[in-house]
Amino acid sequence: MPDDPNAPELYAVLRIMQVIFSLDISTKVQEVFERLKPYSKIPKYHRLIRILWWYFVKNARKESRQGVMAVTETVQKMIGEDEMSMVLEMLKAEGKAEGKAEGKAEGKAEGKAEGVAIGRILAILEVRFNEVSQEIKDTVQSMTDAIALESLVEHAKECKSLDEFAEAVR
Repeated sequence: MPDDPNAPELYAVLRIMQVIFSLDISTKVQEVFERLKPYSKIPKYHRLIRILWWYFVKNARKESRQGVMAVTETVQKMIGEDEMSMVLEMLKAEGKAEGKAEGKAEGKAEGKAEGVAIGRILAILEVRFNEVSQEIKDTVQSMTDAIALESLVEHAKECKSLDEFAEAVR
């Protein structure tokens, strides 16, 4: 590892490249920040430290919370609490946005599953009994409980009449 006092960022970049395949990234990144500590008051390196920390936190999804917090505490001491709070708030907002996006995706997937179950129920009933009343169609289409819908798929296959099915839906 080159240890050039005129280019401490070279050490940081090479060290990060070296640890990309390591299982214990937090410890290695912590070492990088410790090495950069003497340069943390120089604006160029102050910015580099903040960028490296941001990159680490943003990509540390598999890291333990304890490891991420240890690195964050080191960086907070180096560049100051005020700057870190802004960055931490941005990370929290980003996490909330990702959570909302994941929730929407899950909701869409559940909605599709419910739609498929509703379609299956109505198709089974139409094949078995030729015509399905609008009341049964409306009732089944208004259901949102995926477990109940899957149960009704089975009941649509086994019921002896539309009246029996309608009774089960109620």
